[in-house]
Amino acid sequence: MSSKEVDRLKIINQVETKVLTVEEASELIGISARQTYRILKRHKQEGSKGIIHKLRGKQSNRGTQKR
Repeated sequence: MSSKEVDRLKIINQVETKVLTVEEASELIGISARQTYRILKRHKQEGSKGIIHKLRGKQSNRGTQKR
């Protein structure tokens, strides 16, 4: 996990323990409340692996293709 993802995990854990609200966490992370709810849902389903970006290690959709 990158340091950004570790920070995000700490904030999401604080939301789950009701130390922070979703709106406060959204501002700290720098994303919308809607996206924060998505991350919370994924964290509940997958655990800490849910925080990691899903395209890690894969080729970008916008990248040039080799022929």
